Amino acid sequence: MMKETSTVLKAFIVLSLIALLAFTCGCTGQGQATDSGTRVVTDMAGREVVIPKNIDSIVTIGSVPVLNSFMFIMGKGDKIANNLPDSFIKQGKWKYQYAIEPGLKNKPTIQPAGGEINIEELMKINPDVVFTMERGQVETLEKNDIPVIYLSWTDAEDVKGLMRVLGGIFDEQERAERYVRYFDEATARPGKVVASLPDDQRPKVLFCNYNSMSAGLKISDWWIEKAGGIAVAKNKRVAESMTFDLEQLLAWDPDVIILFNPEQTAPVRNDTRLSGVSAIKNGNVYAAPMGAHYWCQRTSETPLMVLWVAKIIYPEQFKDFDMEAEVIAFYKEFYNCDITREQAAEILSGTA
Repeated sequence: MMKETSTVLKAFIVLSLIALLAFTCGCTGQGQATDSGTRVVTDMAGREVVIPKNIDSIVTIGSVPVLNSFMFIMGKGDKIANNLPDSFIKQGKWKYQYAIEPGLKNKPTIQPAGGEINIEELMKINPDVVFTMERGQVETLEKNDIPVIYLSWTDAEDVKGLMRVLGGIFDEQERAERYVRYFDEATARPGKVVASLPDDQRPKVLFCNYNSMSAGLKISDWWIEKAGGIAVAKNKRVAESMTFDLEQLLAWDPDVIILFNPEQTAPVRNDTRLSGVSAIKNGNVYAAPMGAHYWCQRTSETPLMVLWVAKIIYPEQFKDFDMEAEVIAFYKEFYNCDITREQAAEILSGTA
């Protein structure tokens, strides 16, 4: 049985006060100081990048909500000098980006609706460093002599390396390690509870976008399995995303269906073609939570996704686990943002 959330996170706070051994100067992201007020750091593409010793202005491009979520973890949300891309703003789904860092609303947008970078606007901002997860953008910025750090997150565990690179860049190694410890502990919790269950007693789970009949996001197989479930799409997946037909869905007969957004829950529940599917018969159709970003995607909230999935697929084993309290504690501890139970419930519903 899971222990109460507050106890777990308090333990992390105590552990965080214990001094960690400093990274060596050769550690990725740590960098070496120069005599000119700059230093050289190594990003996740192995590139050496010259950045100021003191970083006061950050720009995030490409996967902006994801990158912002890690800037929040590092306590650098107030250093972000640009708003979300226009296409994201128009969707109106990232309200908690602004709850965590209200100043973002007043920042300029450097990615118009088409998604391309407005280099002129970026040059006006003149950031100390730009962060991106897209290699093509690195080349574009390099051509314009803009310091850019490439971050990569392919496999789920890559987030640890990403955090340690950021810890070195910002000289916030303790913050980075505190998050890594939480990531490891939180994602291991469900497995410890259901370790003795054989595969034939574990719920079969399908994460999908029903509108496109696709099982996107390879990381979904990982968080389903970390939560103790069986990812039905895993054995059919040969790429990041895969499509399937109705016949395949019926053959999978998932016990639980997790959808990309809440707009799809009613159509799935009411689709008479699915009436014989276990998830439909038992009312186990859910929308993925949405906070600083979609929890089902790669985001600093990924550990919360694992815990949430565990609670919905094993309601009896985790009946005493307070998921809302976990979200509240996470936001306070890692984002320095106070949210209410009502807000936590909104995040968990996916309707934020």
